[in-house]
Amino acid sequence: MGDHADVPLPNRRYDLRLILTRTAVEGNLGAVARAMLNFGFDDLHLLTPEVDIGEDARRRAKHAGHVLDGVSIDEDWESAIADCSLVIGTSGKRETGAKTLRRHFLTPWEFAERLSQADGKVALVFGPEGMGLSREELRACDLLVTVPTWEGYPILNLSHAVSLLLYELHRMHVLEHHGEDPALPENALDLERRLDPRLRELLRQQFEDLADALSWPGERKRYVADTFIRTILRGQPTSEEARRMLGAILDATNSLQFAAGSEQWRADRRRRITPRDDEAE
Repeated sequence: MGDHADVPLPNRRYDLRLILTRTAVEGNLGAVARAMLNFGFDDLHLLTPEVDIGEDARRRAKHAGHVLDGVSIDEDWESAIADCSLVIGTSGKRETGAKTLRRHFLTPWEFAERLSQADGKVALVFGPEGMGLSREELRACDLLVTVPTWEGYPILNLSHAVSLLLYELHRMHVLEHHGEDPALPENALDLERRLDPRLRELLRQQFEDLADALSWPGERKRYVADTFIRTILRGQPTSEEARRMLGAILDATNSLQFAAGSEQWRADRRRRITPRDDEAE
């Protein structure tokens, strides 16, 4: 959908470093860079990569090319995590039995909740395609996280695994800081499906007026009004959605009144949509 907007990266308590070890597929570098920027991250380290950042990586990165431009290349594990206060390893290998005792995998949502309270530099480490992190590398991590895929085909593509975990981190940040962080302006996303009580009353009123304009027996009118009201409100419309519906409902009511030869449409057309209680005052 084009370039990203000119907004700052999310202001998180922690500073995430994504480390890819021994990456062998160039396209994955670009796909990972794109996924990182999708969720507001741009610190990418490559630990002993087996491919260079070429045309394929940049094509896959799309508008996240600056993430690739800022990549750091590390020659050993120690230099990659030297300034990190927390190191989190990833793996799709969820062995059973005694090996499990050494793993203690977190789910993605547990992982996101832990990091929401973290400070300082945090390293999130992914292993190479087809192999994953070695047993020694996993032991060197402070925490381990795995994506609960279907056991019939559990191993994810590298960029997909990155996307899923970074999504959970971003989701947590959105839930906690939407409207507070300059990177998450309040008008960018309606997180709460709230309906102003006044607009709720207006919707009910207008559906009753619409049903009343039908040339049906009174009982059928009440039935269709109740059906409209309950169906629409069951969908939990937002206040903005309610405002958009109200004008259309009023126009439909006016058209039915006009077709029936009722002069009521003139009065309804002229008046502002307000609850009946307000009109009576």
